[in-house]
Amino acid sequence: MEEKNNLKALIYQLAASTDRGQRMNAMIAPMYQEKLVEMNQLVETLAPLSDEITKSSIEGEWELIYSSVELFRSSPFFLAIEKALNDKAKSNLFFKLHLLQVGSFGLSTVGRVGQSLNFSQGEMISTFDTTIFGLTTIPIFGWFKLLPTFGGRVITLAKKLQLKGNKLSMEVEKTKVSEVNGLGKIPFLASALMDRWYPVNAVWKLLPWNKENPDCEITLIYVDQDLRIIRDMHGAIFIYIRPSISLLDQTKI
Repeated sequence: MEEKNNLKALIYQLAASTDRGQRMNAMIAPMYQEKLVEMNQLVETLAPLSDEITKSSIEGEWELIYSSVELFRSSPFFLAIEKALNDKAKSNLFFKLHLLQVGSFGLSTVGRVGQSLNFSQGEMISTFDTTIFGLTTIPIFGWFKLLPTFGGRVITLAKKLQLKGNKLSMEVEKTKVSEVNGLGKIPFLASALMDRWYPVNAVWKLLPWNKENPDCEITLIYVDQDLRIIRDMHGAIFIYIRPSISLLDQTKI
């Protein structure tokens, strides 16, 4: 137990000091790569000490504290795209282009990222908050914000949630952008785009290049009462903890 707690403490420390792993994004700058190696070693050492992986041990709410890739890639929507591409190089290129589109000049940043698993309903709800124009001013001469801060919570609902051994599978159903308390809605577009579901599953099947349903599978490599670690199909690591505040309390489903 002491070894497990010491390893978990080191993982929490490393996740915090690297901004949930985003300080190690090689596309921004190839810094702190030794920290990436260190986290992988900690996870490999902790994995054999896992509690039994069962539906009850992983059900409920979780909050992302570390990702070895872009934070938004923890969403089943992007995991399904990764599976459809079925090529690590293509996936990395696609997600890098997406990051450049939404994160250029630091205009958009990812806030809280969470998941809620419900096996009785066969559902997983994935959320990530996005903030747009967090700090906008004129460099050097700027003493006030030029633009207000706004954004929303991207909610993805996945159905057919199943656990087989240490494999967790699901199929993306729909997604929407909802309001976040304390954050302004997207101006001009809020009434047209926010708080309405978009049928990802139905649209996905209409696209001629999609040969399969928008499903995905992840591998659970560690779980206990307050920590869960998973890998995607190409080995990216995502680390979650039990949240101190309910995600569902802040999310209108």
